[in-house]
This record gives sequence, structure tokens and C-alpha cells, in this order.
Amino acid sequence: MKFKSTLLLAIILTITTFASAQKADPPKPAAVKLPAVSEILAKYVKAIGGREAFEKIKTRMMTGTVEIVPMGIKGTFESYTAAEGKAYTKMNLAGIGESLDVSDGKSAWTVNPIQGSREKTGAELAQSKISGNFYRDINIDKLYQKLEVTGIEKVGTKDAYVVVATNEGIPSDTFYFDIVSGLIVRSDSTSIVPEGNVAAKMFIEERRTVDGVSVPVKTRTQLTQFEIIMNVTEVKNGVVIDDSKFTKPKQ
Repeated sequence: MKFKSTLLLAIILTITTFASAQKADPPKPAAVKLPAVSEILAKYVKAIGGREAFEKIKTRMMTGTVEIVPMGIKGTFESYTAAEGKAYTKMNLAGIGESLDVSDGKSAWTVNPIQGSREKTGAELAQSKISGNFYRDINIDKLYQKLEVTGIEKVGTKDAYVVVATNEGIPSDTFYFDIVSGLIVRSDSTSIVPEGNVAAKMFIEERRTVDGVSVPVKTRTQLTQFEIIMNVTEVKNGVVIDDSKFTKPKQ
């Protein structure tokens, strides 16, 4: 049980809101001509509120609930994010305890009741910097070395363009853009954790517009043996965040 609990904590804290899942099987060739990556990304940025609206926001606070099914584990989370890659997430799970996942923009670390404090290095740190980038939604083209439209797939009842995003040395990410709305409705990635790489599929099931910007507020992440459902109950942009939240504790 100790291994399973440790893995569970690692999985929860390394899977991001946008992200951080299993690489999809190659889609079947589309019968229609596929648009360029630049067209898909431009439509997405417009759909979520536009670059100008995003760049006005420098900080964000979110709180909400988390549930792991069918294991019946429930809890709460709060997160503070800021420009320059700063991120702080605290999660409290019933029967497990409180865990932290933090980045100051240059280094990143986690703290949980089973493993204690652990610093992220190498490929795990590189992946963390991408998933934790505050302006990731409007800079997908800048954060990956290669982007390729590989086909069209169904996500629920919606047709979506499949875009595979690759960086050398870390697992690729795959994004599914709703053909009609332009929004990302699913993202697949493989989280790097000490126990081994963990593949997952994250579905964005609900969004909310806050200060002119579309924010995912309900996500469902599928893993091999269970699902993680996260519901955001409060979102605030432009909050003042004490910089100590992003400061690594002294050993």
C-alpha cells in the first residue's frame, strides 16, 4: 500500500490543470485537408479570450475539490500561479494528508507526508517548466520544438484536430482542438515521476470566463486504474501573492 499511496500522490501533483497523458494511437487519415498548426493555435487563442486579455493577467488563484474514483478519496486544493513560471499547489486528501508542489520559475520541488521533500531535476524539471508556464495557452508554439497536425478524432461527440507537440528528451504532449469552437477539449501527456512515467488523458468538461479569459473549471483525468476529477470553485485573477509561497524551504 505504501507504493500505491506514493504513486497516487506523485500522479496527482504532477498532472496539471492543462495539463500534464498517454500518447494517442496514430489517428486515421482525415478525408479533408488539415489546417496548418498556426491556424489551429490562432483560433484557440481567440476562443479563450485573445492574447491581449491573457497578457493583462499576471497572477491567478484557484481553489476547489478533488475526487479519485472508484477509490472514494476526496479532498481540496488551492493553487497560486504567476508570470515567470511561478506556481504553488497545496492539496489535502482525506486519509493521506497535505502535499505541496511548488516552482519558483527556475527550480521545482514537492513535499508530501510519505516521501517528504524532493527536488525535481532533469527531464522532470524540464517538463514541469513547460506545464507550469503561466502563459502556456497563448505560447504553445514557443514552448515546443515541433508541432504537427496528425488528423481528426472524436472526443465525445465532437470532432477535434489532433496536434502532437514534441520536445527533445521528454515525452510528447497531444492536444485535441474542437473543430467548431477551437477550444482544447482533451490533452494527453506522460508525467515523469520517480516511480516511472505515468500516462493519462485529461478531458476539459467545463470552462468559465473570468476577466475575459476562458479558464477550465472541471477536468476529468483518466489513468489506467482510476480517474481524478477536479472542480474549481473559485477563480481570481490579479491577486497579490506573497512571494514566500514560491520560496524553497531551507534544509
